[in-house]
Amino acid sequence: MNMSLNWSTDNVCVLFDFWRINSLTSLLLTCATVFLLGYFYEYLRAKIHGWQVIAVSRSGTNLLADSANNTNPRDTALGTRLRWRRAVYYGLMVAYSYSLMLIFMTYNGYLIIAVIGGAIAGHYSYSIDEPGSVRGANCH
Repeated sequence: MNMSLNWSTDNVCVLFDFWRINSLTSLLLTCATVFLLGYFYEYLRAKIHGWQVIAVSRSGTNLLADSANNTNPRDTALGTRLRWRRAVYYGLMVAYSYSLMLIFMTYNGYLIIAVIGGAIAGHYSYSIDEPGSVRGANCH
Protein backbone atom coordinates (compact mmCIF):
# COMPACT_ATOMS: atom_id res chain seq x y z
CA MET A 1 0.00 0.00 0.00
CA ASN A 2 1.33 3.35 -1.06
CA MET A 3 1.40 5.88 1.82
CA SER A 4 1.95 8.98 -0.31
CA LEU A 5 -0.16 10.74 -2.91
CA ASN A 6 -0.16 8.63 -6.04
CA TRP A 7 -1.97 8.23 -9.34
CA SER A 8 -1.56 4.48 -9.57
CA THR A 9 -4.04 2.42 -11.58
CA ASP A 10 -2.38 -0.94 -11.10
CA ASN A 11 -3.68 -3.27 -8.39
CA VAL A 12 -5.13 -0.56 -6.12
CA CYS A 13 -7.19 -2.07 -3.28
CA VAL A 14 -10.30 -0.06 -2.37
CA LEU A 15 -11.81 -0.97 1.04
CA PHE A 16 -12.08 -4.71 0.36
CA ASP A 17 -9.67 -7.24 -1.09
CA PHE A 18 -12.11 -8.05 -3.92
CA TRP A 19 -12.48 -4.36 -4.91
CA ARG A 20 -9.37 -3.60 -6.91
CA ILE A 21 -8.42 -1.24 -9.70
CA ASN A 22 -6.59 -3.19 -12.39
CA SER A 23 -7.61 -1.46 -15.61
CA LEU A 24 -8.93 1.78 -17.02
CA THR A 25 -12.46 0.37 -16.93
CA SER A 26 -12.19 -0.61 -13.25
CA LEU A 27 -10.71 2.82 -12.48
CA LEU A 28 -13.63 4.63 -14.15
CA LEU A 29 -16.23 2.39 -12.51
CA THR A 30 -14.58 2.78 -9.11
CA CYS A 31 -14.36 6.57 -9.44
CA ALA A 32 -18.03 6.73 -10.43
CA THR A 33 -18.98 4.50 -7.48
CA VAL A 34 -16.93 6.54 -5.02
CA PHE A 35 -18.42 9.76 -6.40
CA LEU A 36 -21.91 8.35 -5.85
CA LEU A 37 -20.97 7.21 -2.33
CA GLY A 38 -19.92 10.78 -1.46
CA TYR A 39 -23.05 12.19 -3.10
CA PHE A 40 -25.33 9.72 -1.33
CA TYR A 41 -23.68 10.50 2.03
CA GLU A 42 -24.78 14.12 1.70
CA TYR A 43 -28.26 13.00 0.63
CA LEU A 44 -28.62 10.78 3.70
CA ARG A 45 -27.29 13.49 5.99
CA ALA A 46 -29.93 15.92 4.70
CA LYS A 47 -32.72 13.33 4.95
CA ILE A 48 -31.78 12.42 8.53
CA HIS A 49 -31.61 16.10 9.47
CA GLY A 50 -35.08 16.65 7.98
CA TRP A 51 -36.44 13.62 9.82
CA GLN A 52 -34.99 14.89 13.10
CA VAL A 53 -36.53 18.33 12.66
CA ILE A 54 -39.95 16.78 12.00
CA ALA A 55 -39.63 14.24 14.84
CA VAL A 56 -38.58 16.86 17.39
CA SER A 57 -41.34 19.27 16.31
CA ARG A 58 -43.96 16.50 16.58
CA SER A 59 -42.77 15.70 20.08
CA GLY A 60 -43.50 19.29 21.14
CA THR A 61 -40.05 19.63 22.67
CA ASN A 62 -37.90 22.71 22.27
CA LEU A 63 -34.36 21.50 22.77
CA LEU A 64 -32.90 25.01 22.65
CA ALA A 65 -35.27 26.29 25.34
CA ASP A 66 -34.58 23.24 27.49
CA SER A 67 -30.84 23.78 27.32
CA ALA A 68 -31.28 27.52 28.05
CA ASN A 69 -33.28 26.60 31.16
CA ASN A 70 -30.46 24.34 32.33
CA THR A 71 -32.64 21.30 31.70
CA ASN A 72 -30.79 18.29 30.40
CA PRO A 73 -32.10 17.76 26.84
CA ARG A 74 -31.96 14.00 27.47
CA ASP A 75 -34.59 14.44 30.18
CA THR A 76 -37.10 15.99 27.79
CA ALA A 77 -40.16 14.41 26.25
CA LEU A 78 -38.29 13.10 23.19
CA GLY A 79 -38.78 9.61 24.42
CA THR A 80 -36.53 6.61 24.46
CA ARG A 81 -37.60 5.28 21.08
CA LEU A 82 -36.82 8.55 19.28
CA ARG A 83 -33.49 8.90 21.06
CA TRP A 84 -32.51 5.33 20.12
CA ARG A 85 -33.47 5.94 16.50
CA ARG A 86 -31.39 9.13 16.41
CA ALA A 87 -28.47 7.25 17.97
CA VAL A 88 -28.69 4.43 15.42
CA TYR A 89 -28.78 6.91 12.52
CA TYR A 90 -25.78 8.68 14.00
CA GLY A 91 -23.84 5.42 14.32
CA LEU A 92 -24.63 4.42 10.74
CA MET A 93 -23.52 7.81 9.45
CA VAL A 94 -20.27 7.55 11.43
CA ALA A 95 -19.58 4.14 9.86
CA TYR A 96 -20.40 5.54 6.40
CA SER A 97 -18.14 8.56 6.86
CA TYR A 98 -15.26 6.40 8.11
CA SER A 99 -15.64 4.23 5.01
CA LEU A 100 -15.27 7.32 2.84
CA MET A 101 -12.26 8.33 4.92
CA LEU A 102 -10.65 4.92 4.33
CA ILE A 103 -11.16 5.33 0.58
CA PHE A 104 -9.56 8.76 0.84
CA MET A 105 -6.66 7.22 2.74
CA THR A 106 -5.67 5.07 -0.22
CA TYR A 107 -3.91 8.32 -1.14
CA ASN A 108 -4.91 7.69 -4.73
CA GLY A 109 -5.47 11.04 -6.44
CA TYR A 110 -8.30 9.75 -8.62
CA LEU A 111 -10.21 8.40 -5.62
CA ILE A 112 -9.57 11.54 -3.57
CA ILE A 113 -11.03 13.67 -6.36
CA ALA A 114 -14.02 11.33 -6.62
CA VAL A 115 -14.74 11.54 -2.85
CA ILE A 116 -14.43 15.33 -2.81
CA GLY A 117 -16.42 15.71 -6.04
CA GLY A 118 -19.25 13.56 -4.72
CA ALA A 119 -19.34 15.49 -1.44
CA ILE A 120 -19.41 18.83 -3.28
CA ALA A 121 -22.15 17.73 -5.67
CA GLY A 122 -24.19 16.18 -2.87
CA HIS A 123 -23.84 19.22 -0.64
CA TYR A 124 -24.83 21.49 -3.51
CA SER A 125 -27.89 19.36 -4.22
CA TYR A 126 -29.05 18.72 -0.66
CA SER A 127 -27.57 21.44 1.54
CA ILE A 128 -29.81 23.08 4.08
CA ASP A 129 -29.82 26.83 3.63
CA GLU A 130 -29.86 27.83 7.27
CA PRO A 131 -27.22 29.22 9.63
CA GLY A 132 -24.94 26.56 11.01
CA SER A 133 -25.66 24.06 8.25
CA VAL A 134 -22.08 24.08 6.97
CA ARG A 135 -20.05 21.39 8.68
CA GLY A 136 -16.34 21.31 9.21
CA ALA A 137 -13.90 18.96 7.57
CA ASN A 138 -14.27 16.04 9.94
CA CYS A 139 -15.18 12.41 9.48
CA HIS A 140 -18.63 12.69 11.02
